[in-house]
Amino acid sequence: MADLSNKHLVFTIQDEDFGVPISKVREVIRYVNITPLHEASLFLKGVINLRGRIIPIIDMRAKFGIPEITYSDRTIFIIVDVMGTKDTTQIGIAVDAVHDVIDISEGQLEKTPDIGLKLKTQYLYGIAKINEKMLLVLNMDKILTTDEVVGISTIETKAGSEIS
Repeated sequence: MADLSNKHLVFTIQDEDFGVPISKVREVIRYVNITPLHEASLFLKGVINLRGRIIPIIDMRAKFGIPEITYSDRTIFIIVDVMGTKDTTQIGIAVDAVHDVIDISEGQLEKTPDIGLKLKTQYLYGIAKINEKMLLVLNMDKILTTDEVVGISTIETKAGSEIS
């Protein structure tokens, strides 16, 4: 039986393939209406109410500097755990498509080069070569800075009191 820590969910943003450790993924859902937040970061699109839980939605295109597109019923939200300074926060990441769950062995994962990438290398565990394709493996705990995680926690609390 394969080690759970080597399983990764594969998704696409524009024409790039990304992977995230399945241990970080809580669920995958289709687009639902987002309640926008004022004075939020450009990449923080708002919050959704998912079975009573307030989940902030991060647009990965905006976070990575990729041109944004209008959300549709084909937009996917991946609900993931992000480790903050004190506890774990659940956020949703908006992606174009989800493809598969695959195994990535340590031998397939190469260190990220420090130059030539569109996104900051601190977001990545590394790059895996899977069937002649390159897969950027994300480090979800590094996607947001500490200040951004704290800000999102504050927004979740505020949004939760407004929705109640």
